[in-house]
Amino acid sequence: MKKLCWTAASVALTGFSAFGAGFALYEGSASGTALGGAVMGKAVDASALFYNPATMSDFTNVVVTVGFVTEHPTADTAINGHHGRKMDPGAFMLPHTYAVVPLPYDFSFGLGFAPEFGLGTHYNPDWEMAWNTRSTFVEGLTLNPNISYRITDKWSVAAGIRLLYFKFDQYSSPQAVSDGNYYGSMRNHLKGDNGFTDWGWELSTRYRFTDTISAGVLYKSYIDTKVKGYNHTRVRSRDYSAAEAQAAAAARKQLTDMGLVPGVQPWDVYYAQAIQRANAQAHQMVDSSLDSAARGNTGDAHADIRLPQSLTIGGNWDVTDTVHLGSALTWTEWSSMPEINFHLPSGVKTTKLNWHDVYRIGFGGAWDFHENFTLLGSYVYDMDPCSHRRNDGSTMLPPGDRHIGTIGLQWHYGNLDVTVCYGLVFMMSHDAHFIDAQGTDWKFDTHNGLSQSAGVTMSYQF
Repeated sequence: MKKLCWTAASVALTGFSAFGAGFALYEGSASGTALGGAVMGKAVDASALFYNPATMSDFTNVVVTVGFVTEHPTADTAINGHHGRKMDPGAFMLPHTYAVVPLPYDFSFGLGFAPEFGLGTHYNPDWEMAWNTRSTFVEGLTLNPNISYRITDKWSVAAGIRLLYFKFDQYSSPQAVSDGNYYGSMRNHLKGDNGFTDWGWELSTRYRFTDTISAGVLYKSYIDTKVKGYNHTRVRSRDYSAAEAQAAAAARKQLTDMGLVPGVQPWDVYYAQAIQRANAQAHQMVDSSLDSAARGNTGDAHADIRLPQSLTIGGNWDVTDTVHLGSALTWTEWSSMPEINFHLPSGVKTTKLNWHDVYRIGFGGAWDFHENFTLLGSYVYDMDPCSHRRNDGSTMLPPGDRHIGTIGLQWHYGNLDVTVCYGLVFMMSHDAHFIDAQGTDWKFDTHNGLSQSAGVTMSYQF
C-alpha cells in the first residue's frame, strides 16, 4: 500500500460567530451594535476608536468606555438532502475597552482594545462531514492607538496602528486514503497564534457639512500575520476492507499462477491459508501506515495569512433635537485571500477559499424620548463572501447572506451612559458542494440559521 494521504480541513480564516464579511466582527460596543455601526459622522462614546477615530475630536473631556457583546450562533444542516447535525458552538463574549484623552492644539489620543476578527463553528464529532471540519474557533483582537486632529471646526482626521493578536483552534477527522481506497480516519487538532507580533494601520476622516449633517470615512489596511502553532494527529478509526480485498485478489492470482483451479483440491485449503496470511499482513500494513502517518503529521505547524483591507463610508443626520439617523457602508476585499496554505509536518495542506469581495450596509436611528433615556435601533444587510457554489473550502463558515436587526436602550445619568442591546441575526439558507479525498461530492445545506446577540456598554466622561 502506498503512502497514505488525507484531506485536512485547515482553518480558513469562518467569538465568535462569523457573520457576512468572512470572519470580520463589527460588535465594537453595545451602542455601536444597536446603531448598526452607523456612527461614522458622529461619536456616541469612546467606541469611536472602533468605528471612526476621527470623531474623537467630539470629546472635550476624558472618556472611558467598557463593556461586552455576546453572540450565540446556531444553524441546522443537511448533508446530501438528509437532515444533518446542528451547528452550535455555544455563546461567546466579545469584550471592549476604550479611552479617549483630549490633547492641546486640537489633538486627541485614543487607545482601544476590541475583537476585530472572530469565528466559531461546532458540529458533533460523528457528523458526516467531520472529514472537512468538526469545530473551528478563531480569535483576532486588536490593540488600537490613534491620534486625531481637528483641522477646522468642520474637518477632523485621524491615524492609528492596529496591533493584532490572532489565535486559531480547529478539530477535524480527515480521511486516510491511498489510490482512492479508504483505510480509516484521523483525529486532527491544529492550533496556534501569532504572539501579538503583527500589525496594520488605519486612516479616517470626518467632515461636518452643517450643524446637523456629517459624514466619515475609515480605511483599514491589510494585516499580514504568521500564525505559529502545533498540529497533533492520531488514528480515529481503521478500515481493513480495502486492504483485505487487495490481499484476496493477490492470493487468488498467486494460486492461479501455480496452476491451481478453484473448486479442485488442494485449492480451497491453500486459498484459505493464503487469505489468512494475507489478511494478517494487510492488517499490519494498514496499522503501520496509519500509525506512521499520524506520527508524521504531528509537530510544529505554521501559516502565513493576509487579513483583508476594508473601507467604510457613512453619514449621520440630526433630524431634530431628539431624532437622529445614520447609515454606513463597508467594503471588504476577501478576494485578496484566495487560499490558505498550512505548513504541517507532513507537508503543505491547502484550503482554497475563492471568496469574493463583500459589502455590508447598515441603517441606524436614535430617539431621545426622555431626558434620561434614548431608544436605539438598526437594520444591517451583510453579504457572505462564499455564497457561491464551490467544490472545495471549509464548512467552518456556513454559507448565506445575513439580515441583522438590533434594538438598544441608553440610560443617561450625569456623566455616565449605560447602553444595553439585543439583536437577531437571520442567516439565509444556502448550499455548497465539497469533494472529499475519495472524489465523492457532498452537498452541504444550512437553514434556520440564527444568532442572538446581547451586550452592555458603560461610558463615563471625566
